[in-house]
Amino acid sequence: MIRLPDPERSRAFLFGAATYRYDDFPDLPAVANNLRDLRAALTPPLGGFAAEHSTVLLDPQAPLAVYEQLSHHAHGATDTLLVYFAGHGFRKLNGDLQLTVTDTQYDSSRFSAFDYDTLHEIVDGSDAANKIVILDCCFSGRAVRGMSTAAAALEQRTEIDGACVLVSTTGNAEALAPPGATHTTYTGELLHLLRHGVPGAGDLLSLGTLAERLRHSPRLRGLQTPGHRFVNSTRHLALARNPAAPGSKAARRAKPAPPPPRITAEQAYVARPLVFAGARHATKKDLAATVRSHWKTAADRFFRNMGSEAQPSEGWSELRSWLRQFDDAGTDDVEGRIVLIDRYLTDRNLPADRKLLHLLRWLDPDGPVVYRGSPVTYESLVHVCLDRCLGGGDRDTRFFEELYEQPLLDILARFGGLRDLRGVRRKWIAAVKEWKGEAGAARVPSDVHLWAITAGPGALLAAQLPPKHLAVVRDRLPARARPPDPAADWYTRLLPATGGRQTLLGRLFEARWSERARTDGLAEAQERERKRRVTQATEEQRRANARRREEERQRAAQEQRERQLKERQEAEQRRLWERERRIAREAQQRPAAVALGVLRACALVSVWFLVPALAVWLTWWYGSYEFDGARILTFMAAVVSCSALFRLAPCAYRLGGAFRPRLREPWSWLPPGRTALAAGALLLGYGLIGGDTSLRSGDVKADSDLLRAVGLGDFLNHVGRNGYSTSGWATLLSVLLLPLCAGCVLAGAHAGRAMARRWEQHGERTGRAADGQTHLG
Repeated sequence: MIRLPDPERSRAFLFGAATYRYDDFPDLPAVANNLRDLRAALTPPLGGFAAEHSTVLLDPQAPLAVYEQLSHHAHGATDTLLVYFAGHGFRKLNGDLQLTVTDTQYDSSRFSAFDYDTLHEIVDGSDAANKIVILDCCFSGRAVRGMSTAAAALEQRTEIDGACVLVSTTGNAEALAPPGATHTTYTGELLHLLRHGVPGAGDLLSLGTLAERLRHSPRLRGLQTPGHRFVNSTRHLALARNPAAPGSKAARRAKPAPPPPRITAEQAYVARPLVFAGARHATKKDLAATVRSHWKTAADRFFRNMGSEAQPSEGWSELRSWLRQFDDAGTDDVEGRIVLIDRYLTDRNLPADRKLLHLLRWLDPDGPVVYRGSPVTYESLVHVCLDRCLGGGDRDTRFFEELYEQPLLDILARFGGLRDLRGVRRKWIAAVKEWKGEAGAARVPSDVHLWAITAGPGALLAAQLPPKHLAVVRDRLPARARPPDPAADWYTRLLPATGGRQTLLGRLFEARWSERARTDGLAEAQERERKRRVTQATEEQRRANARRREEERQRAAQEQRERQLKERQEAEQRRLWERERRIAREAQQRPAAVALGVLRACALVSVWFLVPALAVWLTWWYGSYEFDGARILTFMAAVVSCSALFRLAPCAYRLGGAFRPRLREPWSWLPPGRTALAAGALLLGYGLIGGDTSLRSGDVKADSDLLRAVGLGDFLNHVGRNGYSTSGWATLLSVLLLPLCAGCVLAGAHAGRAMARRWEQHGERTGRAADGQTHLG
């Protein structure tokens, strides 16, 4: 059931920008009239929205102002929310729509434009049961020139629950705002329907009725294709009462519907001929024939300087107006014309010659093909390819570069006479890439590589053309060359990449480079022979070095074996010698040998004692000094001998049987000279001091004279009966005995230690000598 919005619970928010601060977007004066008149049409007496709940925001400076007002109305609406925008719009790189405000700049649109996604989010979040979004916007600036909208792109982003979305155009179709017009084209047609109604539509104008009428409006046909999208029941929601409904109060109060505004020449479909090159052209084929013969003039007049969107050039305006008359879907390619204008002729980046070629294809797709004033046939393409291989003029070079770098072949393939070119460019580009890869991998000379990348693409394109057309250039092909023998390596690697000698590229390659390949082949053969000889000599030298190294290795191994054998022999001899020494040491360390060694040490020390003792008693016998002095000196000689034995006995014990003094070896039994002199000095000193003083009491002298006089027995009785004297001198001699005894002990100990060291050194020398004899043996 069709109904009007609830005035108290519905909100209408209309905004747009008519003036712009920056040059990125031209002003749109008609937007101000759109907002004012549409608000009047939506409010009483015909409209369904209350005047106090319908807001117009003209020329907002920043997106924040739009955001605040839109949010306020979205939160206040519970029945119906209507949002209308008029002004410039443009797409971002990802295809999203941006709505402009007064301060919008293209380069900073992220912050200075109002994003449609934000509008979508606010409307979708409203509690209103019905949501209506109407967009009458255009793309401008550096996005898409001309007025157009984004319905096709928005279909994926306008899914608002319970919503209706009306957009002024779809795809890239033009949505014109004619200079001097009161309203934009789309809003003007919508206002005309709201003000004057739709006969037979009932008492209320539903959104579905308005959308269908706008879509099939004669004023909008050919200029734009309005789009719409309904969700749920919004199709049956009315914006206003229908003034054209019979018997309604609105129809009685409404003024008679005036005729639609007159369409200007910029908008209308002209039915007059196009004057060009001194001739009047009423049909497409007539214009196509003139364009073929006046190519440069047509490109200059129609496309070299097309002017701006707001002020197009006269030539382009006349051509576009003339093309729009071909609007009969039964006889004319209407969709092709729309695509021609929207996609190709209005593309600022497309060269004028390419635009003219697109125009010629639409005018006469089955007629002769001309590009830049020259006919284009299979034969001409073959000649261009061959000129590329053999060296041609600048025109052919430029045309060939366009064939390779631009999709010119795909455009030519749309002509009926060149339909065999369909898919050729894709195959050709793939073959050229493979050929250049082979040429780079073959490591060819620089001039051959340059020829391969310049002439090869031409031959590869000719190979993709119908074979029957290659016959026209057979007389221009070079004569077949004799295969080179020998051939250079780069020639044998690159020839299979051409497809063989039977292909056009292979024939051209063979004719151009066979002699060079033969010369390089001879040089390579000589170089290979030289390298073979060098390699052979190197191999022989390597073998000789290997044999020499092997001989040295064997000699070193022999020396190593001999050295190891000698070391084993020496180790065995040392082992036997150690065994012998061990046996000898064990023999020396036997108890009998140890005892014998100690006895020899005792005998040696006894000899040391006997010598001074004998000297003392001899001097006593012949010198007749006191018996007590001789006895003390004898005692001191015994002290020296005992001290020496104390040091010498351990050495004799260790050496055992090896301690064997010999009479012929004085070093083995004579005491050290300094020690002997020291001990003799001590004994002599005491003999001189106390030798003539008796320690006995009485007046009887106990000396050798007494012994000779009374005999031994009486002498001993005399000595025994008389005690020691206690005089001061006797006491002094007794005290003198203490340092004398200490000196004798030190002298004896030193003599024993020196003799022990002498025998130990002798044992070491004897062992080393025996060891040397073992090694020599």
